[in-house]
Amino acid sequence: MVFIRDPQAAASGSSCSPLGRSDNVMIKQLVQEYISKRQHKPGETVQFGWFIFRIAGSAEIETLDFKEIASFTTDFSTVERIHALQRGALARSGRGEEGCTLWQSAVVSRSYSPEHQDAFLKRDAPTDANDSGWYVGVSKEERPMDDVESFVRRSLYELTIRDMRMAPFWLLPSGTTVALNSGEVT
Repeated sequence: MVFIRDPQAAASGSSCSPLGRSDNVMIKQLVQEYISKRQHKPGETVQFGWFIFRIAGSAEIETLDFKEIASFTTDFSTVERIHALQRGALARSGRGEEGCTLWQSAVVSRSYSPEHQDAFLKRDAPTDANDSGWYVGVSKEERPMDDVESFVRRSLYELTIRDMRMAPFWLLPSGTTVALNSGEVT
């Protein structure tokens, strides 16, 4: 697996800048333009912004389908929807984007389950390159907060597949809290 990152994005500290440059251009077009200027081989994966794409052939690109782990499709509708939701959440919050990747992890309370009515997201500063800074918790936590066994680490990708309510908020910056049921950002 090969990861190709935009050097301008890496220099700025954001893995998401290529997608932020034009909301009127479809993601598939941006990715095609991006990879047309770089060497690539069929089967390689390309990290472009928050998303991962796979080169399927000389002119074909696949995207993760967000239905199950490592499942790719040529249908970009889910990726386009997630991108629009992320841009909308950033615009509504009035906050700047803080980049992250699908592969980065979040700390997750073992009390959380997908679609939990009292689930929330809270972002602090990441602790290392693999950490997104996100915490997934529930109001009225029943497990002891000082017990490491009360928490697990999950990739943002896995969390998104299991609970699509999270997808719009991953690019919000440190200091953000989101009530998942209402979508309220504070």
